[in-house]
Amino acid sequence: MNFSKFGAREVKILFAVIIFSVLSTFTIAAGADFPSILPDKVIAKYGTPDIIDSTEYDKPRPPFVTKWLTYQKENVKFIFIADAPMGSPPPYKKWKLLGVQDIHSNAMLDAEEMQRRMSRRLRR
Repeated sequence: MNFSKFGAREVKILFAVIIFSVLSTFTIAAGADFPSILPDKVIAKYGTPDIIDSTEYDKPRPPFVTKWLTYQKENVKFIFIADAPMGSPPPYKKWKLLGVQDIHSNAMLDAEEMQRRMSRRLRR
């Protein structure tokens, strides 16, 4: 498709629509079995992750801001998206779980596999 006839604003809107469509499909396919939980709840349940990273202070900040909690020994990465209007500035107080990934293959983990891997880290 030839985008030269479109202005920068139209290209940005088209890009945002495409990203939203992909993320919506990803969320439905990958996160359907997961409850809505916040990063703080994951940390309270499983302890401090090895890596906490996000795009909330990236320049330029992406349209959909994400946060990762990575537990390396368990080979698990929790992925969240900011629950805020697109373009709003950080810090973000609300996050929604998109899914949980294997950190080596990037394959999505179902709830049962995630719980099996994280069971040794449960705080009682």
